[in-house]
Amino acid sequence: MNRCNTPHQLKLFLRRLVFCLGVTLAMAATGTAAAGTIVNFSTPLGDFSLELFDDVAPGTVANFLNYVDSGRYDSVIVHRSILGFVIQGGLLSADEQQNTVSQIVTDPNILNEFNISNTRGTIAMARLGGQANSASSQWFINTGDNSSLDSVDGGFTVFGRVLDDGMDVVDAINALFTTTVFFSAVGNLADFPLINFSGGSLTLANLVDVSISVAEDLSNAPNVFDESTALLNIQVDAGAAGLAALSLAIISTTPDTVIQVIPESVESLTASVDKIATFDDSSGRLVIPELVIAGAVAFRDVVFVLSDVEQLQFTLESFQQ
Repeated sequence: MNRCNTPHQLKLFLRRLVFCLGVTLAMAATGTAAAGTIVNFSTPLGDFSLELFDDVAPGTVANFLNYVDSGRYDSVIVHRSILGFVIQGGLLSADEQQNTVSQIVTDPNILNEFNISNTRGTIAMARLGGQANSASSQWFINTGDNSSLDSVDGGFTVFGRVLDDGMDVVDAINALFTTTVFFSAVGNLADFPLINFSGGSLTLANLVDVSISVAEDLSNAPNVFDESTALLNIQVDAGAAGLAALSLAIISTTPDTVIQVIPESVESLTASVDKIATFDDSSGRLVIPELVIAGAVAFRDVVFVLSDVEQLQFTLESFQQ
């Protein structure tokens, strides 16, 4: 990871915090849900995470997680990509040991649970035309504003959203060369994305092979950005001063990002925890090893420097991603 310490990069830190907060508040205003299960997508072009809408589309989320937990999405292939529209997977999986591609074994179809619009960055279930309750294993990520799908046959069930800058990876996949590819299991597939392909026989290395897993539960992490309050809630080892849990508010974004301790939030702790933040009284540096946002580790080694002792204010110095 590269250390980020230029003014531009420091401001990106706050922008991403505000982005997470804004999306959460917008979802709450439309009656969607609080933070749900986080899943990680590992791809040849980079990794990204999604938040699932457990409360909005419970049957759909349970169905998706069943495929994840059973291992059927361990090497799922993105088999369709239309630029500015969608990338789609859940039909095929790759077996590197056998050097084969096979169709994913599907569970019974699920009921449609359309509630949220198919806007850019959301993930939804694919299904048969004219059959609202025909979704099984196939999903797609909207790479454009596809709200027009909301009025088609009862709508396509959105059950999650891509987090943070994950759409950079999704867009990279969406921009790949596509062609028609034949697989004995399913026949011809149009708009099939390929990696580093210049003709000849296909190999597994040419396929967008995705491994999907449930992220570690970080709900009890010691250092969390609370999306509902816009507060940084951390646990700190301050050396001789002892251990404490406290909250900090963002009070300034320009020219520097400044946070301030909320005095009434400070509580003593009796024991240290893993990944606890540290404060060095001699240097005035507050170091947060991992900062969790929306259920996932978004930043590491976040460093603030005490800039106003009387007001208990800290200025952001650097961080890693």
